[in-house]
Amino acid sequence: MVADAGPRISLVVPSFNAEATIDRALTSIATQHYANLELICMDGASTDGTVEAIARHGDLVSELVSEPDAGQADALNRGFSKATGDIFCWLCADDELAEGALQRAAAFLEAHPDVDVVTGGCLRVFDRDGSVQTEPEADFFEQLVLKNTIEQPSTFWRAGAHRRAGELTLKLKYAFDWEYWCRLRRSGAKFASIPDVMSVYYFSDTNLTSTGGRKIAREMYRVVREYGPYRGYIAWIYAALYSVFDLRGFYDADVSHGRLATWSFHATLRLLYALFDRESVNAYNWNFASRQERGLGW
Repeated sequence: MVADAGPRISLVVPSFNAEATIDRALTSIATQHYANLELICMDGASTDGTVEAIARHGDLVSELVSEPDAGQADALNRGFSKATGDIFCWLCADDELAEGALQRAAAFLEAHPDVDVVTGGCLRVFDRDGSVQTEPEADFFEQLVLKNTIEQPSTFWRAGAHRRAGELTLKLKYAFDWEYWCRLRRSGAKFASIPDVMSVYYFSDTNLTSTGGRKIAREMYRVVREYGPYRGYIAWIYAALYSVFDLRGFYDADVSHGRLATWSFHATLRLLYALFDRESVNAYNWNFASRQERGLGW
């Protein structure tokens, strides 16, 4: 460990044909000026100028691997298998770390040795709809098994917790990060949050999360079925709400329906409140996937 440099942070950056954004991501890491950093770049054999762009950052990059992989989760697993740090995190090639994020995460985990995972706020930037700043809600940990309450690029966890939870699943393409947070939770990891903005998360019309639609809904179903309350049966309710109501615009703020249809929707919710609890039913948040499936963007 570098003397007086704080705990060693292993940061993995997966990439594939990310020439347009990778320099922005790596520059945000360089300007952290965090001395005890291990930066592992895992490229999926890009055919554009991604590898050359990474190489231009010289000594900032501890290791650069460019080889075919089975997707982002596979690239991350390969990267973390090489990691030697005390704290783990990853940054997608089209996102950024906020100023001072690494120092704040390291300082928090040093000051709270009982905490395994710390997550912070995020500046979400949308191609057509401006930006919104988020911060973890007070009940983010309790709600985590119902919806993804964690901003991935704003999250940092201890290497020991990572090894206890195991590798990221390759069975999911869109929700593997959320599944991993749930698995950390199940393994006994203690979570904490800070309100600070720790990252800038870009949502374009072409990135993975922005184009998932029904595929994302299916993966969210699988996560809730595995980790959700009522032995996971709440996932069936979410799937029904998605198909019967959400795809018909009942969760859209800018869509109105006839009196009978509206009555039917609210009557269904009242029945579900009686069978489950109101909080679990209202935690449903698949509307973004529904809007994508209907071609409405975010």
